[in-house]
Amino acid sequence: PKYKGIYLSLILRPKITPAASPILTLLAAVSICEAVKEALDLDVQIKWPNDVLIHNKKLAGILTEMNAEVDKVNFVVIGIGLNVNNDKKSLIAGATSLKEQVGRQISRILMLQELLRRIETNYSLLEDKGSQVIIDKWRSFTITLGKRVKVYCQHKHIEGQAVDIDEDGGLLIRKDSGIIQKVMSGDVM
Repeated sequence: PKYKGIYLSLILRPKITPAASPILTLLAAVSICEAVKEALDLDVQIKWPNDVLIHNKKLAGILTEMNAEVDKVNFVVIGIGLNVNNDKKSLIAGATSLKEQVGRQISRILMLQELLRRIETNYSLLEDKGSQVIIDKWRSFTITLGKRVKVYCQHKHIEGQAVDIDEDGGLLIRKDSGIIQKVMSGDVM
């Protein structure tokens, strides 16, 4: 809806391999969390890989698409949808907005500026220091790790305890058999 949320696509040209590109989804999620914390002092959490939540309600989502060759990423488009001034009646079940959380209108311009600042800072950190700094930040916001999860991907599901993420942003799940399986995408329950 007009004037309600922040919906943007950002084109990046990272010097990473295609296999490492999922880190950019985590970078976007961390940047949203940091921007909301800085602008409104709200505690925001990340559900792996691309949902940003407040009080277990979805505040933002991220979709990342890539154009790449075998060994080189040409560009990545990060799509971000952040519910800012959306009214409760316009939100789907299980979603929330910043306005719903603080009880007043939020400046979308100021929120967008803070979000872009955070993305730029984290992107520079990724380029200068590698993915570990982003992963460490992501861990500080996650609600996924340490929990029993079911991940639905490619018409099957994997169930177990979410134990960590690896350097590429893949979720590591310890199945009941004790085997650890890496998942790169899917819907986490």
